[in-house]
Amino acid sequence: MSTKEEKKDPFDGEYIGNIWGWKFSLFGAVMILFLLAVIVYRHYTLDVPVGFDDPLEQPSSAPDSTGVDSTQLGQ
Repeated sequence: MSTKEEKKDPFDGEYIGNIWGWKFSLFGAVMILFLLAVIVYRHYTLDVPVGFDDPLEQPSSAPDSTGVDSTQLGQ
């Protein structure tokens, strides 16, 4: 028999751990919370919209100028 240790399957259910470490995870969480706080601050103090409006929506307040003859306006 071989005295080699069997290779462990990483998907066998055993927790391998966080490869980046807990400090990196904590730093990422703090950065996400900070950026969320900046977004909320800008939204409430500067009345900046969050951005959930439809960007393809056309403003309907402009009059239709296709039927106007521009050569006859000055007479």
